[in-house]
Amino acid sequence: MAGSFAADVVPLFTQPSIKHMARMGVKLNDFDYMSDPAGDGDYPDHANARHVYARLDGSEQPQMPPGGPFWDDDMLKTLSDWMNVAPTFQP
Repeated sequence: MAGSFAADVVPLFTQPSIKHMARMGVKLNDFDYMSDPAGDGDYPDHANARHVYARLDGSEQPQMPPGGPFWDDDMLKTLSDWMNVAPTFQP
């Protein structure tokens, strides 16, 4: 099961990270933002969530959160499952 954004994903983000990224227009705790199906030049769909994931796993730089502590494999899997395991992108 993919899990829930509100119950499983949002609690993984710290309040300082949520506030910091909101100033840059990245709404880590906003379901509509994170589940937006739109793509961009890097990702064909769900670009907002995919960029967040890439920053968290370090495949895009700078890695989030700045200076760490970085997400562990279980945390990354929770976000990945929410994005990729049916039913995907659940509130």
